[in-house]
Amino acid sequence: MNGFTVTYEIYTPESIENGDNEETGFCLSGGWNIPIEEALADKEGDYTMSLREALNLANPCEDSGNWFSEIGDSRCNYATGEIELRAIHPPRNITPSSYQRIKRLIGAH
Repeated sequence: MNGFTVTYEIYTPESIENGDNEETGFCLSGGWNIPIEEALADKEGDYTMSLREALNLANPCEDSGNWFSEIGDSRCNYATGEIELRAIHPPRNITPSSYQRIKRLIGAH
């Protein structure tokens, strides 16, 4: 099943103080990050991938209701204090039963 997207958010100590994130965007299956500004300007961009590719990019453990999120600081740059969190977004047309199967597969809470 294709149609999954992976998004990221980067937080810095300064952005956390301001109650915001430093950068957001999409992850590509090759591991590259595309900031949201570039993704919105790219009218031809297709950032969807298979669930297997998405799981290679993110390790979600929390069910956010419509997507699966990482929590914690597994992608922390201790030198700069930056933390990157990723989320897997299922296709919009996913059925509730398929969503639940994916939730069980990845062990999300």
